[in-house]
Amino acid sequence: MTKTFKMLSIKEEQNLSLPDLKKYYEDLREFCYNRKLTNTTPGATTIAPKLKEKTNEIASSLTNILEGENVEFIFDGVENIPTGPVIYAHTHQGLLDNFSWIPATPDHSIILHSSKVRFILKIAQLNTGLVLVSKNEKKKKNRTNATLDLITLGLWGHSRTIFPEAAYNLSPNKLYLPKRFGFLDVAKKSQNPVIPVVDEFTYDTSLPKEKITKIHIRFGKPIYVEITDNLEEKLIEYDEQIATMRWELISKKGLFAREQITNMDYINYLKGNLKNLKLGGINIDKERKSIFKSKDEFYIFNHLNDVPFDSFGNLLETEEIRRLKMINNLHGINGITPLENHNINDLKEVQILQRKLINKANKKKL
Repeated sequence: MTKTFKMLSIKEEQNLSLPDLKKYYEDLREFCYNRKLTNTTPGATTIAPKLKEKTNEIASSLTNILEGENVEFIFDGVENIPTGPVIYAHTHQGLLDNFSWIPATPDHSIILHSSKVRFILKIAQLNTGLVLVSKNEKKKKNRTNATLDLITLGLWGHSRTIFPEAAYNLSPNKLYLPKRFGFLDVAKKSQNPVIPVVDEFTYDTSLPKEKITKIHIRFGKPIYVEITDNLEEKLIEYDEQIATMRWELISKKGLFAREQITNMDYINYLKGNLKNLKLGGINIDKERKSIFKSKDEFYIFNHLNDVPFDSFGNLLETEEIRRLKMINNLHGINGITPLENHNINDLKEVQILQRKLINKANKKKL
């Protein structure tokens, strides 16, 4: 058996003839089936499946400890899960996603998890098993080995749990975040279907400490990925299922306008999630950068996720909103006096803000 295998990029795969593509996949699967796991925690494939029932209890208890007693759990759509190993591809709303999926999932599953998270959170999931991966895209060997582990586990008959959004979706207006289709590529290579899964939380934001009162997990219909399938089209299929299921669950909770939510309700919601990020050892600035396509127009309202506030609970303007308002003022938009009637200090403040934003953008490019 060869000790190494050259993984082709998706573009390189597309340039192969169908016979060559089939041969490449046969060789890849043989290599993966016979290799040793590198990024998977010990016991994930041997002891962890036997501990499934106990792990369910631990995960449920941990959820109640973090959120207080009497969190209501609803799991449905389990009848959509076929027999055999699958890839559970979840939405990502917050810290509890790390545990709440375990009792909801009928079979043992091993989770793909960032290696840069506080050890206490990884300890809590060791019973189910983890594939640990670096979020640093420069660590190509680590990331490739994690992908190979996911393929190997599928070929060995183990289900895997993945959060393709890779960051908390705290957006008030997006049913899902943009994502890469790596999880679909793993499904194609390991010949396992993808099960779209929505994790929907109901919050009580009237308390000083944000509290989750209900967790509703819904399993969608399997998505099968063949070696000749276009992964971008399969990603659309996945996103459509996620958007439909999530909208159905949100509709059940009742819809209301933003102005009906008090500032303090929204602040408590944000504070609770930021606290959970800190508990997980996740830096909010790094988390923002790790969101795929975070500078895309998909995120046109993304600033709403992190609005500063004063001690009286009044929402404050962000730096970007302040800059745009000042530009509008200088050009006489919204009935404000035009540029030539403004004093030099206004112009200087806009220029300072613009320079700050340009410097931030340049730093991110480096």
